[in-house]
Amino acid sequence: MNRIFGFLIIIFVLAGCAKDKPAEEAEAKNDTDKEEYTQTTSYLDGYLENPQLPDDSELLVVDQVVEDSKGKSTLIKIKQVNETYQIGDIEMTLRDAKWIHLRPSYRMIDYFHGLTDNESEFNYVKVFVEITNTTAETLQFSPAALVETNDGENTSWEDELYLEGLNEPIEPGESRKGNLGFIVDETEDLSELTILTSDLFDEADNKLTDAAEITVEF
Repeated sequence: MNRIFGFLIIIFVLAGCAKDKPAEEAEAKNDTDKEEYTQTTSYLDGYLENPQLPDDSELLVVDQVVEDSKGKSTLIKIKQVNETYQIGDIEMTLRDAKWIHLRPSYRMIDYFHGLTDNESEFNYVKVFVEITNTTAETLQFSPAALVETNDGENTSWEDELYLEGLNEPIEPGESRKGNLGFIVDETEDLSELTILTSDLFDEADNKLTDAAEITVEF
């Protein structure tokens, strides 16, 4: 009888270990993914937190949640891009792209009222970019004049969420970095994001360079 009980205990222990193993492996993978992303986010150094949207700098693993006084954000998808593009005399580096589900705090709901019919809960896509004017003259440029998802949902710079001055004229030799965000609440599964920059103009509105099209695959 004691031998039978001994066998049963061993079976239960082994079954418990087998059940816990997938969860432990998933947790270990998330920790590894987060560590890898953290090592590549030094570009955020010196970036000031946005007053309208929750800080997403710690959103590095799918399904991860962050919450602050501006709302609750859940990461749906992430892509570390770290690609540099030359649009005439503008050097533009696209650092990351994230698809985020946001539930704004009560005090922030009014900010999104004119941008979506469901301002209390929606999905949005954001990209972190750095731009540099490599010339000795002031230039006019928008890093994301239009964005379109794989489902055909599109929106323009006029509905941009972060408002961090990336669309303003850029002085000679000046560099800027920050987020650009757009509500994409009609896209069921974001697998591809197409970004169309503006044309490049000088201070007198003379066109210097055609717009560039950039595609991000999640």
